[in-house]
Amino acid sequence: MADELDVGADDGKKGGKKKLIIIILMALLVLGGGGAAAYFFLLSGDDSETTAEGEGAAATEMVQTEGPAIYLDLDQPFVVDFLVSGKQRYLQLNMTLKSRDQGQVDAVKLHMPLIRNSLVLLFSSQSFDELQTVEGKQKLKSAAVETINNILTQETGLGGIEDVLFTNFVMQ
Repeated sequence: MADELDVGADDGKKGGKKKLIIIILMALLVLGGGGAAAYFFLLSGDDSETTAEGEGAAATEMVQTEGPAIYLDLDQPFVVDFLVSGKQRYLQLNMTLKSRDQGQVDAVKLHMPLIRNSLVLLFSSQSFDELQTVEGKQKLKSAAVETINNILTQETGLGGIEDVLFTNFVMQ
């Protein structure tokens, strides 16, 4: 009988060791998964800042799309003339640009002569009759945003202007 107890005791020890190994492996998996999740959620957000500092800031930066709006008033009005049915017609419009990225607002100021030139060409290529409708004005706003962002993309590698606001729009 003593021999039977010894055999059972050895089986219990082996089973206990297996259970202990399984518990340790499970604990390591849980801790490893928790560590990976912590790394993913806490440290992966800092990679963009590290990458931007380490590799060329202009090429890897992103335009800020959150935060308070920044408005840049284009001081001089745009004046464009049209010839409609043999009569001289004029469009005078003042604009304000909306962005959330101060760097891109500064870039607009730097490249203002190029931007103004492109906008004058855009405005003068429009149809006077079409600009009298709300749809025509909305289409012009979209085209102005696209024109400015294209110039900023060429010059800085990034866009950044969200909207163009017409603060004065006079047609006569």
